[in-house]
Amino acid sequence: MKSISTGQLAKLFNLPKHTIRYYVDESLLVPHVNEINGYHEFVERDIYKLYQIVFLRNVGLSIETIKEVLLKDEVIPSLQDSVKNIDYQIAELIALKKTVTHILKANDEMKLGEIQFVEKEDRFLKIVSDEVAQNGAIDLLKAHELGYDHLDLFFFVIDKSLEETVYVLGEKEEYHKKLNRGIYACKNIEYLNDEQLESEIELFLKDPVLEISSQSEMIIYENIYSSLSFSEKEIMTLEVLLS
Repeated sequence: MKSISTGQLAKLFNLPKHTIRYYVDESLLVPHVNEINGYHEFVERDIYKLYQIVFLRNVGLSIETIKEVLLKDEVIPSLQDSVKNIDYQIAELIALKKTVTHILKANDEMKLGEIQFVEKEDRFLKIVSDEVAQNGAIDLLKAHELGYDHLDLFFFVIDKSLEETVYVLGEKEEYHKKLNRGIYACKNIEYLNDEQLESEIELFLKDPVLEISSQSEMIIYENIYSSLSFSEKEIMTLEVLLS
């Protein structure tokens, strides 16, 4: 085939010309040099080699690894290793998509300051140690150090004797408290400070629509998916199971 220039090769692969020059500088591409004008000239072999380089870059190999792989002609072992990385990336993207979907759903369903009645499934909670939860504050570094999962969701449960206990999500096989399936009265509020939160709790429990007493067990947590919908707002959810 007729040789092509750096610009033509870059256009063929939709790459900037400096990327082609970089691959030449790194000896990944070894084009013929025109003796008259000093320009690089690429032939069919170079096009195939560039396709191989672009492919290996797309599967996550570094330039140094590609050099080594091509030098030793050991492409297959590197591709086998890359499959594991691709599987990991796919799992991360699926988890990210799930989070984005939750955020969009929470944003669609959320009504700040209004009481909503929501059916919830059983939730299993694990108690948080005093090392992590002190005076209503969560030490996230300590929680991470102690191996707690679900660090984005802490439940503050105030029982009928007004005692507050902090939990994280657990599993059905291992839990300290179960939030039973049923219809919950829920209210999403913007958290400003502790005094405002206490006032919101009092108003919530005394709302005549609910007919619930101040002795009802109260569940409080940051609605992380709703909070992520805003740049600066922190959204708290108040819940009471309706009998």
